[in-house]
Amino acid sequence: MVNLTVTGGSVILQSPVLPVMEGDDVTLLCKTKTTPSNLPAAFYKDGSLIRKQPTGHMTIQHVSRSDEGLYKCDISGHGESPSSWITVTGNTPPHLHLQHHLHLPPRLLLLSLCCHVLDQ
Repeated sequence: MVNLTVTGGSVILQSPVLPVMEGDDVTLLCKTKTTPSNLPAAFYKDGSLIRKQPTGHMTIQHVSRSDEGLYKCDISGHGESPSSWITVTGNTPPHLHLQHHLHLPPRLLLLSLCCHVLDQ
């Protein structure tokens, strides 16, 4: 897992930098640069309050495409973090995506899949 820390203000939102897979759990951490990282924080998605967490972290369980969006957090008395975009991808591994093969007739699609698997 790769995390991105955006700096600039006194409040930081740590979130995944790479797209997360549907069904995975994602933890967001809201902290300040100067005080302990377990301060109560409010988490927002696309400008709307999701929930307030007493420990400064929030886990989104079993993410879906509807969880994709722009997240930020706020720690009372310290300010708001910059926004961070979270991307959610399908739960099929990228090498198994068939979108570029769907225009093929069934026999060619099967042949293409066999060759793709053999190349792996």
